[in-house]
Amino acid sequence: MVLGKRQLAQHLGRSPRWIELKVTEGMPSIPPTARYPHRRFVLAEVEHWLQDGGVKRASTAERLAALEVEVALLARVVDELTVER
Repeated sequence: MVLGKRQLAQHLGRSPRWIELKVTEGMPSIPPTARYPHRRFVLAEVEHWLQDGGVKRASTAERLAALEVEVALLARVVDELTVER
């Protein structure tokens, strides 16, 4: 079942603001589109996410560190390919 923010808040016994905060923490949702200009939520996905403890997204610093590692690995691959030529 797909719900809007207010419907989901009512179903969970929470406020719409609480839903907004959980979205920033990674609650699964369907982003707005031209046809549906408001965020929507698949109830089963949200309930599963909440049961799992609401897995939080990595912090900006953690994401940046992971990207730096990936860039270093890619740079090494590029260097190896350049040497082989």
